[in-house]
Amino acid sequence: MYPTHQFKDKFVLFLKIFFPILIYQFANYSASFVDTTMTGQYNTMDLAGVSTATSLWNPFFTFLTGIVSAMVPIIGHHLGRGKKEEVASDFYQFIYLAFGLSLVLLGMVVFLAPPVLNHIGLEAQVAAVSVSYLWYLSIGIIPLLLFSVIRSLLDSLGLTKLSMYLMLLLLPLNCGFNYLLIYGAFGFPELGGAGAGLGTSLAYWCLLGISVIILLKQKKLKEFHLEKPLPLDLVKIKEGIRLGLPIGGTVFAEVIIFSVVGLIMAKFSSMIIASHQSAMNFSTLMYAFPVSISSAMAIVVSYEVGAKRFDDAKTYIKIGRWIALIFAGFTLSFLYILRDVVASLYGNNPDFIKLTSTFLTYSLFFQLADTVAAPLQGILRGYKDTVVPFYLGVIAYWAVSIPLGLFLDQVTTLGAYSYWIGLIASLVVSAILYQWRLQTIMKKTNYFLENKLKTSL
Repeated sequence: MYPTHQFKDKFVLFLKIFFPILIYQFANYSASFVDTTMTGQYNTMDLAGVSTATSLWNPFFTFLTGIVSAMVPIIGHHLGRGKKEEVASDFYQFIYLAFGLSLVLLGMVVFLAPPVLNHIGLEAQVAAVSVSYLWYLSIGIIPLLLFSVIRSLLDSLGLTKLSMYLMLLLLPLNCGFNYLLIYGAFGFPELGGAGAGLGTSLAYWCLLGISVIILLKQKKLKEFHLEKPLPLDLVKIKEGIRLGLPIGGTVFAEVIIFSVVGLIMAKFSSMIIASHQSAMNFSTLMYAFPVSISSAMAIVVSYEVGAKRFDDAKTYIKIGRWIALIFAGFTLSFLYILRDVVASLYGNNPDFIKLTSTFLTYSLFFQLADTVAAPLQGILRGYKDTVVPFYLGVIAYWAVSIPLGLFLDQVTTLGAYSYWIGLIASLVVSAILYQWRLQTIMKKTNYFLENKLKTSL
């Protein structure tokens, strides 16, 4: 990051940060996409198992990665104030934090996941695949979270292109390991859907190893002296948790709603489960656009707010939100026109394709809502405002989505589609609440500037 003075310069800098993040997010979400599509081509029952397991995995995974993402605004504020010497210390505190959190998630997967999956009404074969997939996936928890810290560091320093290059390695690694372990190619054991979990874990271990080497060799990182591990600093750990916990909690509150809906789908047929999860999987891939805007917003806004250049922060906000709307127009048009083609990526059964296509049509609406809500989350993080947005998110997601879905399921014939309508409504409400919070924060900054001006006079 660096200061800019003209609108054109800000626009160019934002795009330089945004596009690598976008490609990175596509590669990131592709892991789940690849697991689901490759498993779907193997067997529909395995697809249902992997999809259900993913519904249980995603909320906890995103919760922890959300916590470690707090490093972005923290370092952004340091850089805005010219305190580069604080970067290495914060980096190592988040490394220690990520390692501890990964052990917690590992324990939850090993001890809690099996009884949950075995008691939600899944068919025996589907439940067996789900449990095996999660156990294999748990092998990759530690490298996944540690890499998330390294990626957050690179993003906060404006080195988003380097993050992109690293993450692009995930796709060929994941595809290669999946092919070997799902289908049992070249003498490897044929593990079916469970093999997708092991393939993803091995890919993340490879990615972590490569990222550590680059971290130590990258010339632009030499000035931060990252090669020297720093001791545990409980004060900074607490600051990271204080800021990161609401971020992770907000993401968790949103993602777990989707996962709960996925688990509710267990009462429907295996065909509906597979179609729902396939549509949700592709929708998650499309979510890469608004979440990339959100990440870019957190970087640029935190830098400008840290330097107390609030007007510059507002300019970046306008740029980011307009870019989000433009991209939404392209992605929604693409998905609407090619929804049948997208559905066929997950299976060959005509009934399955028709059902999945209908789910994808519903997904258009909550993707539109995400285009507004997700960037607002990033903006608020840039201001280091995380606690109130957490409460607003919980209210929006939990007071609307599931209650409305259950109501529609009871009084209408919409069936599984009822819960998608509930999801759409909750995202719309969250966007409204986040916009209200942003206006409140901006009023406070304007008051700060006015008082500063009066004092100087």
